[in-house]
Amino acid sequence: MSTKPHLSQRAIVAYNRLSREVAALNYLVRVAKPSGTLGETGRTCLDRALRIANRLYRREPGMPSFGRIDTREPLTPADLALMVARLSVAGTVFEERYAHLTAPGLAAQATRLSADGLPSPHA
Repeated sequence: MSTKPHLSQRAIVAYNRLSREVAALNYLVRVAKPSGTLGETGRTCLDRALRIANRLYRREPGMPSFGRIDTREPLTPADLALMVARLSVAGTVFEERYAHLTAPGLAAQATRLSADGLPSPHA
């Protein structure tokens, strides 16, 4: 029996959705660099990403939880950058935890199998 953590298909879809949201927010912070406060649409997108992250990470030990933001109040660029950085770091930790599910992780696992497909005694 494998001791590696298992992700359900629903969790994989949720993580892919979250990674797209975080990528868009990263683009906003690093490339577009908004001046002034974040508008209602941006705050709604950030709040949605925080909700997805909380749902995905809530049963993962050691993963942060994210508070909700008030979508009616303005959000400064510094606050936005802080939230996006926290989301990015949590995503990186999550990816490292489930690295065996990525293409390079699967390739590394396949090299440890012998020619008959069973685990190699030399690995």
